[in-house]
Amino acid sequence: MISLLLALGFGQLPDAAPSREAQATLQSCEMTAAGWVCNYRMPAVILRGVPEGAVVMTEPPAIAVAVPPTVSPSPPPAAISSVEADRQARLIARCADASWLSLCLPGDRREARALRDAANARAALRGEVTRLLSEKNCDEAVRVALAGADMTLAWEARNFCASDAAAGNAGIASSGD
Repeated sequence: MISLLLALGFGQLPDAAPSREAQATLQSCEMTAAGWVCNYRMPAVILRGVPEGAVVMTEPPAIAVAVPPTVSPSPPPAAISSVEADRQARLIARCADASWLSLCLPGDRREARALRDAANARAALRGEVTRLLSEKNCDEAVRVALAGADMTLAWEARNFCASDAAAGNAGIASSGD
């Protein structure tokens, strides 16, 4: 019965399956007195050496780069692709709170729980930054976003504060007429 479930579970391929050439594949699992023992088949590894006569640099050369005096508004850091976001959402929904009867591997369960915890932490950080922005405490909001290591959120908060200040200055200029 269990082998039938395992065969059905491993026969299904995910929608956006990553490259199989770099992944270990599950060969078999068995229950022992110490617990489950699973055997995996490791992918082939290709080691490439340095050809003779090639020059290998151990330290990169020092390059002087001039820093502009003012920082211009830059685009936010790149987010993950929508395909990866969909895969993570499906993994969280399927394996984060799955019972032992589900067809989730232990690695999938750990990844799903870590992704869920990270998503909850991002949501809490975004809520805190939003609260500070609603109180017009822009410097503190940007500081909290940076302390939470969310550069995108810090960029959004900074741009929000800049647009809010520009709107406020435009309102003052029009009322002075």
